Formats: sequence, C-alpha cells, structure tokens
Amino acid sequence: MGYTNVYRYPRGFHGWKASHPELVSGDEGKRKVLAVGDLFPDCRVAVLSGDRDREYLGLPSGARWLSLADLKAKFVLIQMYNTMCNDCVSETKKLSQFAERVESDPVLAGKLKFIGLGVFDTNRDVVRFRKHYDVSYPLFSDSHGQIFECLGQAQLPLAYLVRSQGDGNWIIELVKRGYFEPDDHFLETLRMAVTDSKATP
Repeated sequence: MGYTNVYRYPRGFHGWKASHPELVSGDEGKRKVLAVGDLFPDCRVAVLSGDRDREYLGLPSGARWLSLADLKAKFVLIQMYNTMCNDCVSETKKLSQFAERVESDPVLAGKLKFIGLGVFDTNRDVVRFRKHYDVSYPLFSDSHGQIFECLGQAQLPLAYLVRSQGDGNWIIELVKRGYFEPDDHFLETLRMAVTDSKATP
C-alpha cells in the first residue's frame, strides 16, 4: 500500500492502544487528526469476496485489489472497526441493515456505497466476521493499522462519509467518532449531502 515503518502489535487494536498511550489519553500533538474538509488517505486493500461485491463497488470481474480511486460512486461511507470490539460489532450489525435501506432509497441508491475496514484484523478474521454476522456491505482488512494510523484517531469504531472529487481523491464530508446508530436523522443527513453535492459524477 506504499506505507513504510510497518509494525505488528500484539493483541491487535488493544496492543496498539497500549503502545500509544499519548494518543489514547487525547494528546494528539504529534499526529494530525483528519477532519471534515481533509482528504481521506488513499488505500489499496485485498478484495476478500466474490463478484457480487465487485459489481456493487464498480470493480471489474476478478479484481483482486480495491483502491478508493477505483470506486464507482459519488459517496462512500467508510466504517473502521475491529472484530473484537463490542461497540464495533453492534454498529456493524445496524449499519448492515441500514446499507440495505440505502440501496432502496430513491435519493441515495447508486450514489452512496458502504465499505468496512477491519483495523488490525487479518483477512481471515474479516471473512469469518462477515459470514458470522451476514454483513451486507463489503469488508476489507487493514491488518497492520496503516490506514487507521493515517487518520490520527485513537478510538474505534469510526465512520467517515467521503465524497469523490472526480480525480481519484476523496474529501471527508462527515466524521462519526465512537458508536452511533444510523437512524432516520442520519438517513436525512446523507440525503442532504448527496442532494447538495456538486461532485463530478
């Protein structure tokens, strides 16, 4: 993925937190926290599922890798989770139902896609997790946490609504830190974002 200084942390996300007490305590002076208006870091992750997901994301049949620049959508909701995080599990189950609702929404269908990135989860962890909870949207592995660390955050779950700028870059439109429930108000927020967007198709 183009990242350097890759480290393996024992106990996954919890090991990462133990190794970064200054971030967990809120001292983020050495790290930029990406916020609304910033570009979401590009990432290249392995496709772990079949052509149904590839079709959903606009990838060619048999594609083995996903880069954000490849996505055929105006907006993407990117969920950062960990399979051992209870709040992440609860949020994922609700987002799975919500994503199906979005697919049938006359304003959002075809314009907004969902993906999940398993922070410090292996490919096998992600595949098992998705199968166990029957998650409706594609899940991928951020196995070493490189993408997560680029965000400057110190908590999970996280969710980002990002908008395509038409040049392969994605700008952050909304950040959800910590557990949230995607309710009717959130659906309306997404509709407004899509309706008001001047993004290039």
